[in-house]
Amino acid sequence: MARHRPLPRTDLVARRPYRRLGLIVILAMLAAAVAVVLGSRPESLSQRRVQFRSMVATLRSDLASCNARTEAAVSAWTVSVHDNAAVAGAEKKALSASAACNPSTNNALFNLTIYAVPSSLPNLRLDYAVSCLGVWAEEDVRPAMKAVQDLLHRPGDQEAALSYRRESGFAANNLNSANLVLQRAARQLGVAGVVSLHLAQLSTSALR
Repeated sequence: MARHRPLPRTDLVARRPYRRLGLIVILAMLAAAVAVVLGSRPESLSQRRVQFRSMVATLRSDLASCNARTEAAVSAWTVSVHDNAAVAGAEKKALSASAACNPSTNNALFNLTIYAVPSSLPNLRLDYAVSCLGVWAEEDVRPAMKAVQDLLHRPGDQEAALSYRRESGFAANNLNSANLVLQRAARQLGVAGVVSLHLAQLSTSALR
């Protein structure tokens, strides 16, 4: 009976790299599977609280410039009612506030419009809060600042006064809606402390 001839040594050597490659592929697949399993674990409550606090801080930061310039514009407008020399400065501040509350000219506010709520915070309606804040800045405050500019030039303009009152009401409602959502989320997560966003109030005291 014929005996099988052993493989030449060169063949054995040639097959060893393929065996190593197969082992490497298997180990890589195992590592990927472990990563998927670990990554699919739900975030702990403490982690979700940290992410919520971070989210509120980000929203506050994104709105900071729009908010500060709006407060300055409203304050300057109020002063100009009693000081005609202050009208030019008030108009400049209103223009500045309008630009700061425009995502096209304020990168921070643009970041707010594309902000994605962390996936670990579902079912808290936080997307709605973010939307309300974006509307507050771009669709409420900006038109209000345009009305302020009109009123600075035409103090008795009833159409501009009506526009300002309307936008100030919308702004108050959107800010209140956003804060209600944030406060409710904070209660559900057990986050202590103040989480409301204190933004500029579009006072109507300067209307005349």
